[in-house]
Amino acid sequence: MSGNAPLATAPAGFRRALGHYPTGVSLITARQADGTPVAMVVGTFTSVSLDPPLVGFLPDRASTSWPLIREAGRFCVNVLAADQEQVCRAFVSKDPDRFERWTSVGDVHRPPLLRGAVLQVDCDLADVLPAGDHDVVLGRVTGISVSEEAGLPLLFLRGGYGSPSLPSVQAEGPGLADQLRLADLIRPEAEALSAELGLVCLVSAAVGDAVVSLVAAGIGSAPGGSDTRVGTTFPLAAPIAPLFLAWAPAADQQAWLARGARLTGSDTAGCAADLAAVRALGHTVTTGRASADRFERSLFDRDAPGGVAGVLGELLQRGPEPGLRRPLAELTDVTSIAAPVRDRDGQVVLALHLMGFTGQETPDRLTTCLDRLLVAARRATDRTAA
Repeated sequence: MSGNAPLATAPAGFRRALGHYPTGVSLITARQADGTPVAMVVGTFTSVSLDPPLVGFLPDRASTSWPLIREAGRFCVNVLAADQEQVCRAFVSKDPDRFERWTSVGDVHRPPLLRGAVLQVDCDLADVLPAGDHDVVLGRVTGISVSEEAGLPLLFLRGGYGSPSLPSVQAEGPGLADQLRLADLIRPEAEALSAELGLVCLVSAAVGDAVVSLVAAGIGSAPGGSDTRVGTTFPLAAPIAPLFLAWAPAADQQAWLARGARLTGSDTAGCAADLAAVRALGHTVTTGRASADRFERSLFDRDAPGGVAGVLGELLQRGPEPGLRRPLAELTDVTSIAAPVRDRDGQVVLALHLMGFTGQETPDRLTTCLDRLLVAARRATDRTAA
């Protein structure tokens, strides 16, 4: 190919060429029959199957640790966080204190767990397939744990370690072409807003009877921030997402109320006042960290008690949203602020959401965030209405 220097397929050249493709870094841990811990670092961990849930990695057959992990018959994949390069080097060099320093002892009958890992996947060994000088290992997933504190993962690229830089990520999916085109137009506003305020900024759209997160800026940039991902979908039903209905025709508003009533089995008539409050404010503010955390968990955990409908029912039981009725300076425990983005006909087509608040923000900080959000929403509207 023009402009590209050919590389030999001998091992050294092959490794150097493939080193231009980034991989994650994972620590595979296991425990021998006598309780002795064993581990190896790999850059080949991958998901394999959803049903049944299978993952895989490819160890070098010359590895001295792999036969011990294979004999153990079960292992844990610990995906390293971006700040764990030192941990990686300790296990690669077989530092004698590596297990005591970096892993949790826990149950001596299960694999050691790496403290601070982004993701931990417990597996039973399902199959081993020979592949040249490596093996292809398939693990049957028996448990998964995602850290609430870890940020972005550690990467291996071009012979060195680093971490990804994600100004934003954007969803893909059938039936979203028009919304994604608009979301792509305002993506720079979301990225700038996130970078300036140090918060997560989501771009969402109402698609049929659902709300879809299309763009996420700042996800994973700070430990403890929102874990909401692009592509997340939840019902467009009272009492949530009134921003999309506040200026909509009466029939659409009634459908929103009815969907909430069907999901929760509760009376949603009072939510009509939320729509009027949003029209008066021109934006939304939500409060209540406990409810927000349960709602977010319900989006990713099918076994969460009550699911999304349960959280909506809790919100209805709580009563009117304080963020729509009290001055910003009087609010505590703010969880999100959102503003509408309109098309050339003045219809609300997207929403910009600021998330990742700690609940301890001062009135001045909240006011600054709201003011900056409204400016970004106006600029975004200029882009979509052009």
